Amino acid sequence: MAPHSHHGPSRAQKLEDDAADLPRASAAHPVGRFHVVRQRGGRPTAVSAWRITTEDHAIADALGGFYGGAPQLLDTGDEHVVEVLTRCDRVPVLLGREALSLRMAMRGPGDTFHLCDGSRFLEPATARGSLCGCPTSLADRKAAAQAGRGPIPEVRIGFRLADLPELGVFSFVSTSWELAAELPALAAALDLAAVPALGVLRCELVEFITRSGLAVSYRRPVVEVCRTQVLAQDAVRLAA
Repeated sequence: MAPHSHHGPSRAQKLEDDAADLPRASAAHPVGRFHVVRQRGGRPTAVSAWRITTEDHAIADALGGFYGGAPQLLDTGDEHVVEVLTRCDRVPVLLGREALSLRMAMRGPGDTFHLCDGSRFLEPATARGSLCGCPTSLADRKAAAQAGRGPIPEVRIGFRLADLPELGVFSFVSTSWELAAELPALAAALDLAAVPALGVLRCELVEFITRSGLAVSYRRPVVEVCRTQVLAQDAVRLAA
């Protein structure tokens, strides 16, 4: 579903206006977060389009009005958290060169046992800066994690919405090994792009048949940096 049309400054003007205020993945307090799952009955359930949560009702109303979906209070005991189940599985975003980060983490209920940057510990504080012992390659890290002996990736992406940049910085956190593997290429593309770079955040449907004949489907996050901003804008709107 295409976002509603609206009048106002051109996208080129918005890109120019926002160039001095780039989104950073290290933003301590993003105005909202993107998700590919939601909790139902205590279990994570995949969504077919982007789900966004925020503590700001005005931002939730703006998101629902543009991307579709009625803001709803989450049943978490916190009346300030609102979710918007949008009707868009791809959203154009503005990315800065420091929009991406990758950490390896092993967490338990209410505790973090391991947090590193892939080579040195970030937490606990007593171990910060010391070698973490994680394998060098992502494939070996994945094998260790699957064997219960290593942490999993935490990919963090900070961005502004290209259609609504005035709302502020949003974030997306993913434990996807596929997205983690794509980060070096994505970072290289950002290094070559004009800042802020126009990109696309997609909630891609993946379907396949297992060897036993079981049909499997899930949504995986995909981030792309557009080569040309004008052409990318048209492509995003046509595909939405």
